[in-house]
Amino acid sequence: MRTSTRVAATITVGLALTLSACSTNGGDEPAPAGEATTSASETPTDDATSDATSGATDDVTGDDGTAGPADETDEPDVAFGTEPQSSADWPGSGGDLLPVGVRVGAHEGYERVVFDLEGADAPGWRVEYVDAAISDGKGDEIDVDGDATLQVVLTGFRYPEGQAETERLAMGSYDAESAEEVEEVYVAGIFEGQNQAFIGLDGQVPFRVFALTDPARVVVDVRTTEG
Repeated sequence: MRTSTRVAATITVGLALTLSACSTNGGDEPAPAGEATTSASETPTDDATSDATSGATDDVTGDDGTAGPADETDEPDVAFGTEPQSSADWPGSGGDLLPVGVRVGAHEGYERVVFDLEGADAPGWRVEYVDAAISDGKGDEIDVDGDATLQVVLTGFRYPEGQAETERLAMGSYDAESAEEVEEVYVAGIFEGQNQAFIGLDGQVPFRVFALTDPARVVVDVRTTEG
């Protein structure tokens, strides 16, 4: 009798659970395990839209050794001058940045050089006129076009690992075909957490420096003769 009672109780509970499940699901089959649904608030952000908002362009570095166009339109409250300019936390500390592109663009009154970076950290910088372009690593003098040379030292970089990472770095000489004041941009590379570059100009003109985010980049504007 005890065994029969247990079997009857089990059947009764099973029927109750089945009826309850049918009532809850409205008779529909349950969704397969692991199948995700996307709501309007989870719609992926379009990278092109983000770039258009920040002013960045996809054409970072030309395949022919020329710098790509720089279309940023941000106008920061930074004064032009000929004295050295540094970030507030210069020289800063280590970081995870890598240099991935160079762009040059002409604007009314100034020309812009953009150093595109990859990584989550904020870069530091120091930009100043130098008598000669001397590489930090080997101490070699680099022949940069122009009658004046701006040295750009950016901080917060890590050493690249692997051939794929090394190949995508912005290094070497870039012709500034879209500019008149800027003759050449030369990126010397990473040494002890710093990325060194040189901007060759027609003459020693006022400049300004600032950083932009999403993605990280450092901007150097140089006054043109008509500015």
